[in-house]
Amino acid sequence: MAILGSRRSRLVLGAVALLLIGGGAVAIVTQSDSVWDRSRAEPASQPVDDAATAGEPTTSAAAATPSATPTPSASPSPSPSPTPSASKSSKPATAAGVDGPSACPPFPAFPDENCTGWKHTGVKLKNCNGDIRKNNAVLDSCFFPQDLKIVAKNVTIKRSHVHGSVYASYMTDWDFQGLTMIDVEVEDEGNTSPDRAAIGGPNFTCIRCHVHNTGTGISMGGNVTIKDSYAHDFTYTDGAHQAAAGANGGANLTLIHNNLECARTNVSADKQGCSSALSLYDEPTIKNVLVEKNLFNTAGGYCTYGGGPNGTDIRYIDNRFGTKFNKSCGSYGPVAAWHGNNSGNVWKGNAWQGTNKALNP
Repeated sequence: MAILGSRRSRLVLGAVALLLIGGGAVAIVTQSDSVWDRSRAEPASQPVDDAATAGEPTTSAAAATPSATPTPSASPSPSPSPTPSASKSSKPATAAGVDGPSACPPFPAFPDENCTGWKHTGVKLKNCNGDIRKNNAVLDSCFFPQDLKIVAKNVTIKRSHVHGSVYASYMTDWDFQGLTMIDVEVEDEGNTSPDRAAIGGPNFTCIRCHVHNTGTGISMGGNVTIKDSYAHDFTYTDGAHQAAAGANGGANLTLIHNNLECARTNVSADKQGCSSALSLYDEPTIKNVLVEKNLFNTAGGYCTYGGGPNGTDIRYIDNRFGTKFNKSCGSYGPVAAWHGNNSGNVWKGNAWQGTNKALNP
C-alpha cells in the first residue's frame, strides 16, 4: 500500500539523518499518523534548573515565555464551565494509573471538550518548567508553554495545559517510563507547521486528555492506555499522515471510551486526507489491543485500520462509527486491514452511531 511504503521510507531516511549528525543534536524530523520515532530530533530544550529537575513550578524566562504563537497569560483562566463537585475531582494518580471517578458521561455518550482537559476542573494554572527529571514527580495545575519533556520515571501530570507536544528523550530511548496524564490539554495552536505528534512513545496512560491542533494525534508505542479522551482537529503539513490515534506495531494497547476524530483544520474540503481516526498498523506485528466503546469519525480514508494482515489478539468491541464527515464514516469506508480469522481477533457489538445498526467489516 502506497501510504505504508511512504511512511517506512521516511522513517529510514530520518534514522540515517540522525546517524550522520552524531546522535540527535540536529535531525530531520518526520511525521506520521501513528509513529513515534526514535530518530526524531528533540525540540530546543528549555534551560534546566533545580526547579525543573525537581518537577516544581518555576517562573524562569523559559517557562514563562511561550513561542511566537498566540501568548497565553501567565495564569490562564479556565473557561466559565461549571466547577465540578468534589465527587467529580480526580483523586491523585499513582504510577499504576489510578484515574479516579470519570467526569465524562458514560457510553453511549462520548467525551468532548466539556469533560476533558483542565478547564472542566475549575483550576487556575501556574507556569511550570517543562523539563521533568525527577522520578515519581506529580505536577498539578500547570501551564507548560514550550512542550513537555519527560526524562524521569512514573511522572504524573494532572489538570494541566501543554502548548506544543509531550515527548520523551533520547536519554530514555524515547520511553515515557510510566507517565500518567489526567485532565490534560495538549495543543499547538498558532504553529503552522507542527512536525510531531501531540503525545508519542511507549509506556504512558492518558485519561480525559484533550488533544487538538497538533501535527497528528496520539502516537502509541507499547503498553499504552487511552481512556475517556477527545482527539480532533489537526494541522496539515506537506506529506503528513494523520490520525487521532495510531500505532505502528506494538503490544498491550487499550483504548476505552474515547472520541477519536481526524480532520484537517487548515485545508479546503477537497484536500482533506487523514489516514483514519484510529490507525493500527502491523509494522512490525501488532498484538493484544483492546478497542472498546470508542466513537470514530474522519474526513479521510477509513475510520480505522484494524491491524492486518498480521495483527493478533485485537478486539473491537461496542465501538460506534459516525457519519460526521462521510456517510461511510471514512471516504472509502468504515474499516480496512481487518483480519477476523487471525488468532484472538474479535469484532463484536460494533455499530453505526445514531442508528445502532450493526456494522460488520
